Amino acid sequence: MSSWETNTTLDEIAAFLEGKERIAVLTHARVDGDAVGSSLALVRSLNRASKTRRASAWYVGGAPNWLDQLAGDAPHHVLDGGKLPEVEPDAVVVVDTGSWGQLDALADWVRARHDITSVIDHHLQGDPDVAPRLFIAKTCAAAAQPVCELALDLLGLKNASELPTSIAELIYTGLATDTGWFRHSNVNAEVFDLAGQLLRAGVDHTKMMALVEMNDRPARLRVMAEALGSLELHDRDRIAVMSLTREAIHRAQAGSSDTGGFSDLGLKISTVRVSAILTEVETAHETVATKISLRSKSGPNMIDVNQVARMLDGGGHANAAGARIGLPIEQAKPVLIDAIMQVERQSK
Repeated sequence: MSSWETNTTLDEIAAFLEGKERIAVLTHARVDGDAVGSSLALVRSLNRASKTRRASAWYVGGAPNWLDQLAGDAPHHVLDGGKLPEVEPDAVVVVDTGSWGQLDALADWVRARHDITSVIDHHLQGDPDVAPRLFIAKTCAAAAQPVCELALDLLGLKNASELPTSIAELIYTGLATDTGWFRHSNVNAEVFDLAGQLLRAGVDHTKMMALVEMNDRPARLRVMAEALGSLELHDRDRIAVMSLTREAIHRAQAGSSDTGGFSDLGLKISTVRVSAILTEVETAHETVATKISLRSKSGPNMIDVNQVARMLDGGGHANAAGARIGLPIEQAKPVLIDAIMQVERQSK
């Protein structure tokens, strides 16, 4: 099997997509801002570049309540109950993941269309057999960055400031959310350069932040309270662990779209180096599994949570990673804590 490395260029992906009229754009299950922003930006760019092309985005595992408002008239579909895309595409593009596990119910559908699939991602780990064409921008803060480069190629533009505002807003959403609205350690000069270009393209920062971050349902705050109420501290208060059982989610009258983005809450505690949230999920076979989301603080004695996630067959970045293990929460918790402490010992 080949390694998880770039084996093509964005120009070559653009050339492969040239002339393709039905393109399905996919991303990981339980989408976040980067998954939505990068996928919809690509859909808009593909359709704008060709009057006959019909690109569309397909999502599984729930969607945030701001999805439709952000998407506008960009073709997109949320698949529930194990449904699959109702299209036979000429090409498939997977953005913001290259992991079979993260594709969830779409994995077998993609396997059957391997030869026409391309991946554009920025994560440190993935499955190289997802597609024959891989563009893995490991130094980028968000998948929206290489997607922006591809959009410029497709539209024949030189600078992101020239993008239509409707596309620039989507790229900005991906960039802003994956950097914690420019708070995380993945922020660098390239991030701010691109953000500035997108603002010059007409993006309204205040409007976008209000849409994504100030548009929650009451259930999200109730389930956040459930997560905070479960907070445990371990390893001399350096590890914060929160849990969300199915019972707690039901008690809060929440859904899967309400439970994302809580993993960094524990980092607000001064002593905490790693914060994790464990969420109980049902599998296709009605068994219980636990989804783990990890965040770590940068600086001295940083713990690389990508290494932790890899020990649990997951992956991500040094400061943000995740995994999914086939155990109930109470059994998964000691496994996770042990993995964190192993990585902590190795880093000394």
